Amino acid sequence: MVVIASVFVTCAYLGYIGGAEMEGTDAMVEEHAASTANVEATAIIPALTDVVGEPAGFTIAGIIAGFIVGYYWTEMFRRRGNA
Repeated sequence: MVVIASVFVTCAYLGYIGGAEMEGTDAMVEEHAASTANVEATAIIPALTDVVGEPAGFTIAGIIAGFIVGYYWTEMFRRRGNA
């Protein structure tokens, strides 16, 4: 598991420093929709990634999701009786 995670992190970092256009599709879709409607794309509320940056924002979101899944882990995968 550690090796797989290390490969993902390494490849993502190499793509980032290599200058690859790795932006998400949400930004591309928003820009395309705004240009189609002849308006400027604006955010209603700032996202967490706008405040702290994408790497830190996704890290914080992953930690919070990990705590939630970890808390409910036994409930999600408990075997039910034949009742």
